[in-house]
Amino acid sequence: MEIDALAPIKLAPPIIDHLSSEVEARLFSVLSGRALQAACDVDPATWDEFAACWNNLPQDRYMGDNGSYRFRRYGAFELDHAEGVLHQLPHGPYQQPGYINKLNGDVARHFEPLERHFVESPFLSGLLLSLAQVFDQVQGRGGRWNIRLHPYRIRASAHTPGNPTPEGLHRDGVDYIVTMMVRRHNVLGGETYITDVAGKLMCRYTLTDPMDLMLADDARTMHGVTKVLPLEPKREAFRDVLVIAYTRT
Repeated sequence: MEIDALAPIKLAPPIIDHLSSEVEARLFSVLSGRALQAACDVDPATWDEFAACWNNLPQDRYMGDNGSYRFRRYGAFELDHAEGVLHQLPHGPYQQPGYINKLNGDVARHFEPLERHFVESPFLSGLLLSLAQVFDQVQGRGGRWNIRLHPYRIRASAHTPGNPTPEGLHRDGVDYIVTMMVRRHNVLGGETYITDVAGKLMCRYTLTDPMDLMLADDARTMHGVTKVLPLEPKREAFRDVLVIAYTRT
């Protein structure tokens, strides 16, 4: 499937310049959801339709810790700026080497594919193209990107906390990693922390609002997220995020 990457919802050049300069200088950057909203003028109905996709994520059956708190889908794209088109790659398993993912590595994990209305969202295509422009500027060149998408829902209860990164402090084995907050519902915790490759803390930040965005150079940093607990124990509690991985091909 080919998706028109020249979508109307794209980040303005000053925002792209800001993000790329921060990633280049600091190896990470954070953009508030309010700033992203203002930068690309997202229609609320478009966002609501996109965010509703997180209500239909199947349970992750490959948890090495036997946890039942994670729900997800998976899909991959290829982007070539010369063509200006996002091409969805044939669906297949997701696999990471064991030295990258000590909990779930060396296993071909067969997740359900991304839903069509998720893939065809103008918000998604504009976001993916804009982020590719950010990373092109960081590298000082254009070209082709492999882009892997992971929509996650982490549920929490009074008896069982949710663990957004059960593998602990880690890398994903890609060039750049992006986390976008979709929704926090009745949860405490979920603080993201970024370190250098030696484990020295560089940043602690809690993504709280819809569209809050964090970017990092995955080759030169590591990251993790603290556990989440219900704010009100008797109510449903979950944390929805979109994780996007960029690898130059």
